[in-house]
Amino acid sequence: MYVSRAAPRTDCIHLKNLMDELFEGYSPEVLPRCNPLDSVQVQLGLAVRQIVELNEPMQILETNTWVRMVWNDCQLTWNATETGIKNIAVPYRRVWVPDITLYDNAQNALGGLQQYRPNVYPNGDVYYNFPSVIRSLCKVDVTYFPFDTQVCKLQFGSWSYHGWDLNLTGMTSAADISMFVSNGEWDIIGVPAERNEIKYTCCPEPYPDVRFYVHMRRKPLFYLLNLIFPCSLISTIAILGFLLPPESGEKVSLEITVLLSLAVFLLVVSETMPADSETFPYIGVYFACAMGLVSLSCLMTVTVLNLHFKGEFGKRMPPWVRLVFLDWFGKILLVKTTDKLTQYENIKAQKTQAEAYENQGFPGLSTADKDSNYNDPLDAEHRTVTTSVLSDHRDVKMADLKGVKFDYNTSTEVVSLLKKQLDCIDKIQDHMEEKRRESLGMDEWRKLAQVVDRIFMVFFFLFQFGISSLILIRIISADPDVMHFYSAE
Repeated sequence: MYVSRAAPRTDCIHLKNLMDELFEGYSPEVLPRCNPLDSVQVQLGLAVRQIVELNEPMQILETNTWVRMVWNDCQLTWNATETGIKNIAVPYRRVWVPDITLYDNAQNALGGLQQYRPNVYPNGDVYYNFPSVIRSLCKVDVTYFPFDTQVCKLQFGSWSYHGWDLNLTGMTSAADISMFVSNGEWDIIGVPAERNEIKYTCCPEPYPDVRFYVHMRRKPLFYLLNLIFPCSLISTIAILGFLLPPESGEKVSLEITVLLSLAVFLLVVSETMPADSETFPYIGVYFACAMGLVSLSCLMTVTVLNLHFKGEFGKRMPPWVRLVFLDWFGKILLVKTTDKLTQYENIKAQKTQAEAYENQGFPGLSTADKDSNYNDPLDAEHRTVTTSVLSDHRDVKMADLKGVKFDYNTSTEVVSLLKKQLDCIDKIQDHMEEKRRESLGMDEWRKLAQVVDRIFMVFFFLFQFGISSLILIRIISADPDVMHFYSAE
């Protein structure tokens, strides 16, 4: 049996011969410079492909990038006309590659650096382009969250060679973002680059590096719909606590429920933000102020409830309180108030006690007393109760008088008994009038509680609106392009 083998192609033979010739005696560990006084010129470029994630609590930026490096290796040159080979891709370990390192790296090494093949050209230029997922440390400033912009620095440099051996420069003045894939949370504004030299105290040689500054702007729509809008709505619901009647018994419960809801939202914000004491987001200030306002509303509600039930203890309202709150603020806040207690006391003062009895020996009321009793509109609702009680009481006393002979000998005893009966009637009437006065006093305190409740509601609304406007103005004044940028989108 004969096995036929195809003849090798000429270009493959030329490529193998060229590889053997180029790497004969070549050492990838030696710095590729033909003149000892010259430094190897390395150009570094970056293409930002995608922003994978910005972890604010960990302060780590993860990006998908394409790293581009160019340098000249004077030992890897050939005549392209003779060989017909314009470039070759060589394994990473067979050629010298600069040890470019990401200084603020959050992982062990620059990903992809040792996994791809550099391309070598006839004049000795070596192009090494490889993709890499970079996890770098990034100082996050969340002062204006979620309307914030972040700048993350990517600093590249050689860890082993100083500037006299390896001179690192940037390819362009900015990274390439033409192939950028849009992110759901971040928009990229630009990635400018700059070269910098640092001299450390340990060494006199300079150490050059190239820094790329990734400028990102957050898309706030997600946080507006899921964080800020619910918080504002819950804070607004706290106003309903001032409109709730005190008799319902739910005013304090509603305010405490709102306070707990805001505490949950503040906890969500704190979990999203880094544990940093240098900067604090304005949205956190807003939540803290909202919680303070709701806590203050709880105190206001307790004050209103105290005023509402204060009349049950029989305490009189000071005249200046009636004048300021019921007369002035009551009219401004459209709370209808009537001074029934003062009217009642004025009518009561006009009544006179009976000072004499009728000629027949029966005690009676004077004409002024009768007129005041039966013409008083404030006592109409209690007159029926008083008449009923007196009629029952009169029947009992008259039963005791049956069998008494009304002569001149017993008239003194009858008059004494009738006086006691009238004294009992006066006490019952005084008791009913005292109850009426207490009822009118409680109405005054309830009206005062309603007026104070309206005052607190207006104060709460103005304070909340002022804090929200102040924070929004502060954000816009610090970055005037925030609203313009999102309105343009």
